[in-house]
Amino acid sequence: MSDVIDVDAVEIDGRTLRDEGRRAREERRRGRSLRARLARTMEDRPRWLRVAVFAGASVATLVIVAVLIDVAASFGRVHPGVRIGEVRVGAASPASAIERVDGVFGPRLDDPVTVAFEDREWLTGASALGASLESETLVAEAMSFGRTGPLGERVATRARLWFTPAVIPVSAAMEESAVAGFLDEIAEDVEKEPRSAAVVIEGTDARLEPAELGVALRRDALVEGLAAGLVAEERTIEARVEFTPVRIADDGAAQALADARAMLDGPVTVVHDEAEWEFSAAEIATWISFREVPVGSGKTTTGASVPGSASVDATAAQEATGSPAPAVETYELEAYIDYEKARDLLMSRTGSAGRDPVDARFQVGGGNVTIIPSQDGVGPDIEALVVELTRVLTTSDTRVAELRTRRVEPEITTEKAQAMGINERIATYTTSFSASNRPRVNNIHTLAAALDGTLVPPGGVFSFNETIGPRTAAKGYQEAPAIIGGQLVPTLGGGICQVATTMFNTVFESGLTVVERRNHSFYISSYPNGRDAAVAWGGVDLKFKNDTSQWILVATAYSNSSVTVSLYGTDPGYTVTASAGPFTDIVPFSVKETEDPTLALGTRIVEDSGVNGRRIAVKRTVKKGGSVVREDTFTSVYRPKQEVVRVGTKVDESVVTTGTVSP
Repeated sequence: MSDVIDVDAVEIDGRTLRDEGRRAREERRRGRSLRARLARTMEDRPRWLRVAVFAGASVATLVIVAVLIDVAASFGRVHPGVRIGEVRVGAASPASAIERVDGVFGPRLDDPVTVAFEDREWLTGASALGASLESETLVAEAMSFGRTGPLGERVATRARLWFTPAVIPVSAAMEESAVAGFLDEIAEDVEKEPRSAAVVIEGTDARLEPAELGVALRRDALVEGLAAGLVAEERTIEARVEFTPVRIADDGAAQALADARAMLDGPVTVVHDEAEWEFSAAEIATWISFREVPVGSGKTTTGASVPGSASVDATAAQEATGSPAPAVETYELEAYIDYEKARDLLMSRTGSAGRDPVDARFQVGGGNVTIIPSQDGVGPDIEALVVELTRVLTTSDTRVAELRTRRVEPEITTEKAQAMGINERIATYTTSFSASNRPRVNNIHTLAAALDGTLVPPGGVFSFNETIGPRTAAKGYQEAPAIIGGQLVPTLGGGICQVATTMFNTVFESGLTVVERRNHSFYISSYPNGRDAAVAWGGVDLKFKNDTSQWILVATAYSNSSVTVSLYGTDPGYTVTASAGPFTDIVPFSVKETEDPTLALGTRIVEDSGVNGRRIAVKRTVKKGGSVVREDTFTSVYRPKQEVVRVGTKVDESVVTTGTVSP
């Protein structure tokens, strides 16, 4: 028995056990009188029956006495035989038990604890972890022994506690976020991801980069260790880890290493008919890639067969830490020629083996559309070639790969062109210009040619700038006057707004949705009033939306003095009416005079004509079947354009003025 109790000294429910003893003696006297009467009654019974009756009575008496003693010993107190950690709290009142627990474990919370892993240590304490000792909860659990559950279970628990003590483990309660932060600090130093074995290409050689096991902190175990360690005498807690195996061990990369070295063992020749192309080892090195390949369907292992490999080390490490190694599907590394890496170089060398496909084209004239059929092409089968190169470079001694060709389908086949619904002209517009400015005429022709044949899908938005791109000399553009900051300035691609204005008017007349349009800085009388359009690369743009259910073709035509833009597709049935309002908000232009000593005095030559600023609004109404589809108002605000005049200052020296001087 783990506890001895002085019955005469313990106070129970306001009475002493001495009083209980007197009552027990009185009960025993009454019991003796009862037994005497029973004995006389039993004299007439058989002997075996008399023995059994008296034996049962003795046992019952002992049980009653034991129960009375048990009740007396635990009434309002923790049952004898219960401990909280190493603290004996049996037969103690709840208040006394709490005091004992706080007295032993409370001071320990004030001392720091050390978490150790290999040669590294981290110091922490109760305040950093938000830890506290929940004494009342522990004592409440101690008080519950022998007082909960069915009657039989309670009796059995009380009886067992007299011979076998019950120990309640002690641990501190901690704040989850504080503990998580401390564990993150440890994990940052301890944990690392597993690294599979890899093959690294260096120049025209290959080397193996060995696998490394991963390390993962066993957080749950460390949390339990911290909770217990904060109230334990031992102040050092060992951190435990799991060693995570790699997907590819060193032996799983051995074949890939051998194949990579074989690929780099000299040049390779690609042949097709009478042609052949050689590729150096340095070029081959840029093509090689590696991929993971599962070994055996569903096969799992906890270690590799090669001594010293990462998987074997993982198993040994797990055994050392007492944790089983998880089953890992086995992979191996495979070396191959990568299509994405090799495609461009292979195509640039072997592209002459065949002919390019030809897209179906639309030929327009007189408002009609004719489809010029597409033509299939024949080109090198690069996908098949990289597979053949992988095989040849790893298994063959010849290092010669044969190039195969395949049919190359055009992007726009005849069937696709027929299904686009481009069968009639929707709208057309022509603007005129002077043929005298040759660079400007060149730019208009260059731009119109680049625009011709553009296709806009159903629901798509056409962008002038995105379609044409930058206007550069490499594309054939020349310097010509263009409006920059409200002034005419020689600019590469000057004159392209002529085409933009023509296209805007074509879209205007078609009834299609105009998404973006900007007028020029100043009014140009050669364009329709209020219906000009300015564009600039990286700046203002002209956009419209194909709101029909079929494709739209942009077609252009030009001469030395005019440019025409037409839209072909399936006529949406729009009827367009337009009206231009009067010019308003007239702002007179200013005049800038510059002296010219080469001109005769008083001579005036207008070098650049001025234009008044003004405002105009053009309204467009689009109907279909008599119903209004959309109404647009295009407002243009033009700034005044300054007039530049040269004024002569040259004096004719042949004209001399004389006079008479009086004496």
